[in-house]
Amino acid sequence: MTKSRRPVAPPEAVGAAGRRAVPGAVPAVSAEVRAGAPARMPAGVPAGVLTPDATADALRLPRPPGVFRIFFARHPWFVDGVLVGLFVLPAALYVTLQAFRLTPTDPPLVWSLVAIAGAALMAVGILFRRAHPYLLVGAVVLGFILVFPVYGSLMIVPAVVATYAVAVYASVRSAWVSFGVLAVALGVASVIVAHGRLADAVGMSLSLGFLMLIATLIGVNVGNRKRYVEALLDRAAQLARERDQQALLATISERARIAREMHDIVAHSLTVMVALADGADATAGRDADRARAAMRQVAETGRTALADMRVVLGVLAEPVELGEAGELGDGEVGARSGEGEGGAGAAQADASRALLAPQPGNDALRPLIESFRGAGMVVHFTVSGAPVTDTGVQVMIFRVLQEALTNSLRYAPNPKHVAVTLGFTQKEIRLSVNDVGQAQERIPSVGSGRGVIGMRERVAAFGGTLEAGPTTAGGWQVLARVPLSARGES
Repeated sequence: MTKSRRPVAPPEAVGAAGRRAVPGAVPAVSAEVRAGAPARMPAGVPAGVLTPDATADALRLPRPPGVFRIFFARHPWFVDGVLVGLFVLPAALYVTLQAFRLTPTDPPLVWSLVAIAGAALMAVGILFRRAHPYLLVGAVVLGFILVFPVYGSLMIVPAVVATYAVAVYASVRSAWVSFGVLAVALGVASVIVAHGRLADAVGMSLSLGFLMLIATLIGVNVGNRKRYVEALLDRAAQLARERDQQALLATISERARIAREMHDIVAHSLTVMVALADGADATAGRDADRARAAMRQVAETGRTALADMRVVLGVLAEPVELGEAGELGDGEVGARSGEGEGGAGAAQADASRALLAPQPGNDALRPLIESFRGAGMVVHFTVSGAPVTDTGVQVMIFRVLQEALTNSLRYAPNPKHVAVTLGFTQKEIRLSVNDVGQAQERIPSVGSGRGVIGMRERVAAFGGTLEAGPTTAGGWQVLARVPLSARGES
């Protein structure tokens, strides 16, 4: 039984409100899917085929659990404002009541105003603690000097929030360093307030220090989980970018391969067909039998080109199902003549048969030469050595020879003959195509240049090199060299 794998969420699945995914959570689905209803697919899309929109819905991160958590994630500034209000309003009320109860032994009113200013500074630090947690730590240290001697109870909320904020929004090391700094500042302030009474100083320090320690431990735990989830999301974003880049590169490579195959098939076949048609037209008046033979060869060349095109287009038309981890399942590639309506099953069966057709190899070289001879070219073909058995190398040799002869037929200025030499040695494969034309200026090429590029790419795929250029005799030479290993394999 195949195990299902949860997909990794892409970076765009994280909302602007800052919602985070819980590791191991199941990807969110639409309400219809949760209710058991089938997903609505666009018109014309077969069942079971994932569209980009359906894929995005399947990879979307789940909503944070809980109503309050969703609200806090969407409105962080509102939450910060409420927290500041819970600190400022009781502090203002407490300071106001204390002002009406001043006795000769209480600190002067100016000192109370300074303490209020320190409390306001700590309120600002609480408001911006997410982006600047160290600002709140500095404000709390200053508060231990200005506020704690007068209104010690006002320091509970800022001190606890400061230690928690550094642990969550900075780092674990910074959290413990900040805790140590605040603990020292608290101890010094407690000694000053106690006026030499060590027992009172120790009691005040331990009570608030214990609260700061608890806040630091909780903050370290929450911060570690927050940083772990962020690391997972960053990794998912990196994997998504790599996936998109690999898909783009694969698409570009596939398009280039299809363009190369189509160019080889169409350019070769049409060139031969045009040459045969011109020859048939030239000989129709004086040799009708020869003209009819040329036209029959035109038809045969066209049928061969159509068969080759079915092989290339069959790769695109053939449905392929992916198994676990995106691997091709056994028996997934094949004809499904029973599926579809009308001629869909027959078309898929034809595509499958085209895929199973043998690729051109060593046996197809001489028929290729004969097709060009039938088009009017004088081709001298020489083979030496033991041919390789590697199918890929055979296809490469066939396509390079096909393209080189096609270029000679199209662009060579009245060639006398074309010399084709194919040699197999223990070290390399050497293919030379040299058209010997008249020593005159060659006709400028009107081609796209894809032919030479395609030949060079085919040879380079097997670690070889290809040279193409004019010769001193006025012709054109294509020379391909492919190295062989000690076992005679490319």
